[in-house]
Amino acid sequence: MASPQQLLQSQRDVLLEWLSPNPSPLLRWLCDDKVLSRAQYLSLLERQPTNAVAATLEVVCGSEASSLGFLTVLGKVQDYYCAQLQAWVQHNCPEEPLGRVSNEAAAPVKVEEKRKSKNPLSKLFRSKSKEFAVTQDIKENQTHPLRNVKSTNLRVPISTHKNTLLSQTERMICYSEGGGEVSNSRSHIEIRYTDLFVTEDDESMESSQHEYFNAMTRRARIYAHQHCHQIRPQHLLVPQEASKRAPKRIKVKGIAGIGKSVAVQRLMYEWALGKNLREFTCVFGLRFRELNLIDAPLSLLELLGTRFQYLRDILPALLESPGSLLFILDGLDEFKHQLKWDGADKDISIDTKVPVSELMVSLIKGSLLPESSVILTTRPSTDAPKRFFQRCCVVLGFEEEQVKEYASKFYSDPQVAEKVYNYIAMNDSLFVLSFIPLYCYIICTALSEFFSANEREGDQGRSLEVNPPRTVSEVYSCYLVTAIKHHALKGKADRSTPKSEVLSLAKGQLIALGRLAYDNLLKGNILFEQKDLEQFGLHPQDINSTFLCQVLVVIEEEKTEMFSFFHLTVQEYLAALYCATNLSKQGDILQALNFWCFGDLPSPSSYPPLISHGQQLNHKDNDKDRKLQKSLQMFTRFFMGVIRTRLEGQLQGLVQDPVLQGGQDFPVQLGLWFQDQFRGRKMSNEIALNLLHCLMELHMQEATSRAAPEIQRLHLFKMKLSVVDCAALHYVLQFSPHTLKELNLGYSNIGNRGLSRLGPILHRCESLYLRYNCLDKSAAILESAILKSKDCQVKKLYMCGNNLGPEGVLELWSALEQNSTTEELYLDITGITERGTENIVNCLSKNTTLKTLTIVGNDIGTTGRARIKELERRRPGLRIIGNFVDDLELLQAYLEWVQEIREDPDQMNAVKNADALQSVLKGLRVANADGEGENAMKARELEAQILQLLQAN
Repeated sequence: MASPQQLLQSQRDVLLEWLSPNPSPLLRWLCDDKVLSRAQYLSLLERQPTNAVAATLEVVCGSEASSLGFLTVLGKVQDYYCAQLQAWVQHNCPEEPLGRVSNEAAAPVKVEEKRKSKNPLSKLFRSKSKEFAVTQDIKENQTHPLRNVKSTNLRVPISTHKNTLLSQTERMICYSEGGGEVSNSRSHIEIRYTDLFVTEDDESMESSQHEYFNAMTRRARIYAHQHCHQIRPQHLLVPQEASKRAPKRIKVKGIAGIGKSVAVQRLMYEWALGKNLREFTCVFGLRFRELNLIDAPLSLLELLGTRFQYLRDILPALLESPGSLLFILDGLDEFKHQLKWDGADKDISIDTKVPVSELMVSLIKGSLLPESSVILTTRPSTDAPKRFFQRCCVVLGFEEEQVKEYASKFYSDPQVAEKVYNYIAMNDSLFVLSFIPLYCYIICTALSEFFSANEREGDQGRSLEVNPPRTVSEVYSCYLVTAIKHHALKGKADRSTPKSEVLSLAKGQLIALGRLAYDNLLKGNILFEQKDLEQFGLHPQDINSTFLCQVLVVIEEEKTEMFSFFHLTVQEYLAALYCATNLSKQGDILQALNFWCFGDLPSPSSYPPLISHGQQLNHKDNDKDRKLQKSLQMFTRFFMGVIRTRLEGQLQGLVQDPVLQGGQDFPVQLGLWFQDQFRGRKMSNEIALNLLHCLMELHMQEATSRAAPEIQRLHLFKMKLSVVDCAALHYVLQFSPHTLKELNLGYSNIGNRGLSRLGPILHRCESLYLRYNCLDKSAAILESAILKSKDCQVKKLYMCGNNLGPEGVLELWSALEQNSTTEELYLDITGITERGTENIVNCLSKNTTLKTLTIVGNDIGTTGRARIKELERRRPGLRIIGNFVDDLELLQAYLEWVQEIREDPDQMNAVKNADALQSVLKGLRVANADGEGENAMKARELEAQILQLLQAN
């Protein structure tokens, strides 16, 4: 009688042959059953399939216990493998102690012995299976999707479907590594995937601005101001607390690159392994960009039969039990067809032929297969109404710890991972960018050139620029050169090949790609047909043999192919590279900037190159004009960054001469152009901020020092600013020798990190508005240092609505003891308590400059109010507004604020305004506005409006 160990040793070669084509299910189940350790599992995933199976067999043959564990798992996962292996399992362990994965949803069930087996291993399996007995409570909650269908008919096609899904989903696409077929060993989804932060979405904020600018706005709002919890992708369909029922329709939205598609890829991978969503018999994954290729009406039965041909024969049986089906519809924003959400529901069945757009709307709304479950992913710009979904979620990408985790998974060397993460964390532009998973991938790819080579190879020269990238433009430049050099030139280049030679080898295709990118950027196109590529000299047959496979995504459906840049920012960078290398006259560049930034064009007879009559803005359609200008903002930043690299001679290989024609030194010319814009042009705050970013990407003092002095006031009120925005403000304003008369950053969500980035320039702001900016004690300490500075020029400081707390304001009182410039200080609703007034009398009695102090909306207690009275006695020239009834103007200002919130519901969630309103309400009640004067009447009106607003929300 052979033991499990002897059996495996004797059958090693045949098992190796059967298991090698698809080791993933076996390895994962072995890990989950503790037969393999997590470290062993991840190490095996990095190997080639045959080597991984061979190593696994070597490990499990080391002991009887592990051999038995291996055979137990093999009984669970046998349906993933060939008929010969299944027959071998039946012969050697016929009891199937835990049932097959595809039968009864792979649920662990208690074994019932029907008869004694003569097989020597059956007793071992029976004893092992006792660990998996299921309690009655679990049995009652366990769903059985195959209960009402013939599992024998379904088992083989469903197994085929699961294996197909595994092959499609087990690797993360690594564009700089050559796509799925030649991805590196660390691209396996189990190794590379890092959990995303997904939370409930209140849809309080929609924005038309470029998604890169919007990402950190939403992050700051939700993390700092809303009580939220993380929803892991596998929990999207779990019952909700309120209804106790599992949602049937789920919308998951987030910007491009934030990880929506990867999250649902992970979800399908887990289902295919039998590890999650086990209540579903079948999961159908459909991508909208593939559905774009369908023009003729068709039925759901035809659509699924075409997309999943191996399921065609069992589709009618599957669709008879729609409650056990899950549809994952990925990328609604890429759908070219108009969706009519408000039309009357049509009575259609699974074999009714309708346009594909109508089919999708019916499936999403639930008028078709209402019992099925649907997960829809989309960007925020699409209009799928919330009313059709039981759960709406937003993907926020990574948190700081997840960026660190991603870096550790990206690099096999932990020392390199640590150095890369530290570099990212120290660079504001890269740090904020890294919260978006796709950008994190681009950054890690770019930085690998600098942090992976030196210790190993002693290459002090590095093959790209001398220093690692600092700006977004530099990151994309490094990414592109890395992709070309290491995965596209087929041995023509190595790590030491100069950048100029790399660019020269790829020049033809870079120019063609740039033309394609730029022309379609102006048209708003992100999808291209084969004829579009050929129009610009690109041939689809060359994609797999050149670096095009690192830039273009191929979308295949039946016999049709379409193409897309793998991310919008890649298209924007290549368009900018094309323009920067093909505009050689300074005057042409300045005219192009007028067009890209403001929509201005000269007469048709003097159009600059790259701009034709067909590309000019239609000034009859202002909304369309503004949309184009916004869509070109990231492109203009990239353009300025690439212009700098050209002027520094770093585009050799693409251009012969870095010098631009036109007389004066071009950085000076650019500085004068920016100077003219800030001096004489009326522009929106958004455009002004974009110009600051352009100057930061240009990163040339000759230009910035001419533009910065023209900036006397910056009014960015209610513009949600990221740390990168603050970095751009600091970069430009540091070159101004003048006092900034006003810097208004109210309601901008800059937080402590943003304020710290601005710290070196804040002492030069006469009027500094920092209201409602998620600031706390740390910000108060920073501001105190500014007030103590001998160079401080701050006259008015607005800190209302920040949680400075008693410790923070104690720091401010101490700073004012030494300050001789500040005349007005506004500290409404800042968390001042009785303790926060401890040193106020002593410190402010010595101050002779401060003339106005507001502290309304703070609970300073009886002792605090007594201290304020004592301060008023000692400083008769200091006007202190301690409650609302004291000041009519202040009451009117708060009434206007409440009206703003009523008209713009977004504000209620923006910066804890609900809490702020409660604080104001408490302050009004403390003020005791029972009198008959105008102030008392205004106070009562304010109280009534706040109560009404709070009740409405």
